[in-house]
Amino acid sequence: MSKLLLTVDHQFVRTPDGRIWVKTIYGYDFWKRYLEVFDEVRVAARVRDIEKLDEKMLLASGDRVEFYQLPQYRGPFEFAKRYFSIKERMKNASDTCDCAIFRIPSPIASGICKSVKKKHLPWAVEVVNDPWDTFAPGTYKSIARPLVRVFFTNQVKKMAKTANGASYVTQFALQKRYPSYSKLHGETKDHFESYYSSIKLDKDYFENQHKLPEPPYTIVHVNSCITDYSKGHDVVIKMLKNVRDSGIDASVVFVGDGPAREEFEMMAKELQVERYVSFTGLLSSSNEVREQLVNADIMVFPTKGEGLPRTVIEAMAVGLPVLSTPVNGIPELLEPEYLFEQQDFVGFSEKAINILENRNVYRDISEKNIKKAKEYEAPVLQNRRNLFYLELKRAKK
Repeated sequence: MSKLLLTVDHQFVRTPDGRIWVKTIYGYDFWKRYLEVFDEVRVAARVRDIEKLDEKMLLASGDRVEFYQLPQYRGPFEFAKRYFSIKERMKNASDTCDCAIFRIPSPIASGICKSVKKKHLPWAVEVVNDPWDTFAPGTYKSIARPLVRVFFTNQVKKMAKTANGASYVTQFALQKRYPSYSKLHGETKDHFESYYSSIKLDKDYFENQHKLPEPPYTIVHVNSCITDYSKGHDVVIKMLKNVRDSGIDASVVFVGDGPAREEFEMMAKELQVERYVSFTGLLSSSNEVREQLVNADIMVFPTKGEGLPRTVIEAMAVGLPVLSTPVNGIPELLEPEYLFEQQDFVGFSEKAINILENRNVYRDISEKNIKKAKEYEAPVLQNRRNLFYLELKRAKK
């Protein structure tokens, strides 16, 4: 029997019947990728007890998956305030486990890693984001932002170069900034590297080709949790204003919800485009997100920092043209002509209009995007994951 400890920087809730729930991404299906190699998985994460569900959520608990509850906190100040209780709880997270995987950056990863090292367990990291860009100036309105940026950047650098294994969501970009032990010292049976996205794209997710656009056009932007300016909601609203001032009938659908939504709704009102801006609220299932992508005409995603954004790949899989920024792994997905500096709403506007009003160009982009997205089809990525997990299972610390 093999038991994996997995740390996840996400918030879960537990109902009185003992079941664990989550708003998005980390439903029970997510753990199945690890269960293909490991007999059991223990998920160490923040879990809050509630009396009943008051919103739609995904079931996260299930067969062969155990949750190790860590104290609840939100943001760096709450983490610091509850640090000692969190630290105490971390000590026993790895008990009875055979190895560990830390999805980083994460505030809990470093603490739990200490107990894993004391037990001399083999461990690996899955680098899913670039904190240096994600917490860059202008992303989060917090006095703690510069400290958080440095802390997480140092964490990812240190853990990547000391872990048995390191896997990245990008093929090249994150590896350059956060090199692994095997990259620095050479690969061995106990030190190894891989790359694979967190996305799960089954065959039936793909479209043969996206429908050709007809006015009024729909621009879509997807980001499940709207907390700040890092994903460019403000840029898309300014872009919409520019597109409509050019005489193009278009609207924007923002998929997601969060505390900053009201701020962006106010911005749309100030720019007098509020009638053409809508928010779907949080959509938990990938099928609900897919429906929004299929019904849109173009995706615009002016993000400041990513690993490899799954939303871009999902849009490409249904044949949707995508415009984004040249950060981290995005240039591995999109050609340079579809990439713009984050605040260049004029550039985004002009390219979007060109694509929407030229059917031949649109058809060509749609076909290329579907072909590229097929590189991230579920069986392709799972084979790569399985090899990585098997190496960890056999490794010695």
